Amino acid sequence: FGSSLPRAKAAVSSTPQQLPQPGSAAMLRPSALALLAASALALQQASATGMVDCGGHYETSCDRCPQGNKWSWCNGDCTWMQDPLNADDGMCVASLPLGGVMKANARFYEWALNFVGGGFVMLIFACVYYSKIIVGPPKMSKITGISGWRLGLFDCLGKPDTCLYTTFCMPVVVGKNYYAADLCGFWPGCLMTFVLTYSPLYPIGVLVRMYFSGLMQKKLGYENNVIVNCFHNLFCMPCVVGRESLEVDAETGADIRCCCRMTLQYKAAAAVENLVDKAEQGISRSCQRTCLPGGH
Repeated sequence: FGSSLPRAKAAVSSTPQQLPQPGSAAMLRPSALALLAASALALQQASATGMVDCGGHYETSCDRCPQGNKWSWCNGDCTWMQDPLNADDGMCVASLPLGGVMKANARFYEWALNFVGGGFVMLIFACVYYSKIIVGPPKMSKITGISGWRLGLFDCLGKPDTCLYTTFCMPVVVGKNYYAADLCGFWPGCLMTFVLTYSPLYPIGVLVRMYFSGLMQKKLGYENNVIVNCFHNLFCMPCVVGRESLEVDAETGADIRCCCRMTLQYKAAAAVENLVDKAEQGISRSCQRTCLPGGH
């Protein structure tokens, strides 16, 4: 027995003690647990004292969270509301108590509120426009296909009234164009354009606009180019609508000004004026080809 005791001591002393290496999982685990416990304690204390979680720090209210850092410091219990009139401004407000899933979809509810509110305002204007422009008196006339020369895509920029209409009330202008071209009624065209343009269905709206743009060009006697129509309606739909509006108004003899004021020229006189304009444009272009240096 006595001889075995020294051998046991030697075995114990000869075994080196394994200490946690710096950066190892064994060393990091206690520190991570301590950090988690500290975070939970801070959150509990913040809730008990009426503080709000800004996402990375705590404040007494959401409006104090940004501290000049705008949306990047407005998280957690708070939501950043962007100013629609100023891209560099906004405010940090308390998130709606909607729960986990609904809170994650807060932007959807914000869009839905803007969609419904904007639709209601546009509906009121559309009713006024319909009563004064479409129904009249004088009542909006239909096109006959005797149109003038094709306008440029940005010609509507030279007509302030048409430019304002297409910028702020494009669905109303589209409804008027479709009605005058006898493609569909004013209300179906207006509602369809509003839903497809100001919603995630915009790609479908582009395809629908391509289809109706082709029909409109045939009605006005212009050549239809599918690729050009697709490009224009995808990237510059208001300009296409404004050009169509000017062409329809010229063909019907209508002069529509803000706000909902229209003077109507006799249709026969408008047709003669369009023919003269088309002939003058053709003569001008022909002269440019033949009268410039190098022509015959």
